[in-house]
Amino acid sequence: MHVPMRDGIKLFTSVYMPNDATEKHPILMLRTPYSCAPYGEDKWPSFWNGHIRYYLREGYILVMQDVRGRWMSEGIFEDVRPFNPTKKGTETDEASDTYDAIEWLIKNLPNNNQRVGIMGISYPGFYATMAAMSKHPALKAVSPQAPVTDWFMGDDFHHNGAFFQMDAFPFYSSFGKPRPNPTTIGSPGFQFPVKDSYKFYLETGTLKNLAALMGDSIAFWKDLYAHPNLDEWWKARNPINFASNVGDKTATMIVGGLFDAEDCFGAWRMYEAFEKKGKNDNKIVMGPWYHGQWSSRDGSQLGNIRFGSNTAEWYQNNIELPFFNYHLKGKGDITKQAEATIFFTGENNWQQFQQWPPANKQDVSIYLADGNELSWTKPNSKEAFSEYISDPAHPVPYTEDVHLDRTTTYMTDDQRFASRRPDVLTFQSAVLTEDMSLGGTVIADLLTSISTTDADFVVKLIDVFPDTFNYAGTTQLAARTPTGSYPMNAYQMLVRGEVMRGKFRNSFETPAPFKPNKVEAVKFELPDVAHTFQKGHRVMIQIQSSWFPLVDRNPQKFVNIYEAVASDFQKSTIKIFHSASNSSRIILPVLK
Repeated sequence: MHVPMRDGIKLFTSVYMPNDATEKHPILMLRTPYSCAPYGEDKWPSFWNGHIRYYLREGYILVMQDVRGRWMSEGIFEDVRPFNPTKKGTETDEASDTYDAIEWLIKNLPNNNQRVGIMGISYPGFYATMAAMSKHPALKAVSPQAPVTDWFMGDDFHHNGAFFQMDAFPFYSSFGKPRPNPTTIGSPGFQFPVKDSYKFYLETGTLKNLAALMGDSIAFWKDLYAHPNLDEWWKARNPINFASNVGDKTATMIVGGLFDAEDCFGAWRMYEAFEKKGKNDNKIVMGPWYHGQWSSRDGSQLGNIRFGSNTAEWYQNNIELPFFNYHLKGKGDITKQAEATIFFTGENNWQQFQQWPPANKQDVSIYLADGNELSWTKPNSKEAFSEYISDPAHPVPYTEDVHLDRTTTYMTDDQRFASRRPDVLTFQSAVLTEDMSLGGTVIADLLTSISTTDADFVVKLIDVFPDTFNYAGTTQLAARTPTGSYPMNAYQMLVRGEVMRGKFRNSFETPAPFKPNKVEAVKFELPDVAHTFQKGHRVMIQIQSSWFPLVDRNPQKFVNIYEAVASDFQKSTIKIFHSASNSSRIILPVLK
């Protein structure tokens, strides 16, 4: 069916109604740019293969809608379409489209109980966030899950201004192609000439060359290049800036994955914004998951790391379904559910908190020290530093394997391969004599000098397993490898990694060059962690200046990198200081 909006545009909407007419049913809605296929009255999605089957059993009316300008809906599509807090008359945004859709549904669908819930993962999570700002009185519960939030600071396509080309290029080569008329047929993406991503992006070279491969028809790709700094264009597309508009009577539950390679940032920061600016009932759930893994059948492990139970199934039955049942059906009681339900890896245990970060969180500094050590005390050396040469012609890979698509597992990957490179600094603590739990934002506070005018800084927080480590029931092995085994003794588990584009160290709006060989501070946040370093493990920090091809290469010359040419790329000598006067440190959110 086609649901009319206030400006006359009609949005294609699929509705799946229960046969039971003896009672009124709640509406659960998903708004998506990815198609609500299959199309046709005799076609059904395979709901039975996912956790949506729980809602079918509960008698929900399921609604899926193609957003404006996508697939079978009319209108013009706009990526991360800005919220308009002052719209009037027939002016629209995604909040008003949601409002109009809900209004039509509750008036026209038989046997609905006038209570609506909306959820969505990733880009549909953005539309769920926009729904929470619609303020429709029938909208009782919204769950933005891994919501696309800030595409400049930390989600999908940029982190701290650094371009995540490996996510952006294959996605927009298909998704971004223009759609003149409603259609049920998607567009093919770029056909890679080789299946080795490192080789492809290195040989392509500059972002100008990558743009030439993309072509001239994809509007948002050109927008990315046209806005290299954090400007008003980006700010208008960031829902965080409009969080005060969330409906007071709409309960929200933000869901995300600790190891979500795409939108880990958005889940943490959208929750934080709703807490600071909203007045509604708001909660957060974070599990040990890759992007969307919580909606799958298996949440027991990621790559080589095991979590001790099926965390996805537990979440679906104990958190998500009770949330919607309570708000949309008046069924059950979730009033005692904690503000924050967070899975701590390392100890493999769900914990509940009445606030996030937890009240017992203390920021504790761990310092880089001589001898590649980490110390809990500030160094007293006079002129100590460690250095490496960052060469754009030989960037540090983000993972050891050869592959084409960006992996889902790199965020827990073994980092021993990186420890062996001369252009990666590795600092390690003594063996821990007691468990140490981290819950909150990690902060990198580096004192550095570089021989050029720009550079990137990648900081990785790593859990080093004991030499004798093995999972119960195995012989130092983890599953899901081509051979069925992986040596877990002395494993270097990536807990959190993040990149900072150096020219934004003082301002994301106004980048500035480094003065060669002058000591400067580079301080930035890594997205929140929830991890317990167990007794007998070590804390490791790695620092490098490339993370390829995940992140585009910094030429290490102060230029607009989207316009850089091959001759702009140069080696840089990077010094990281750990002396008494210039003490580089990592600030850890330790739970006391």
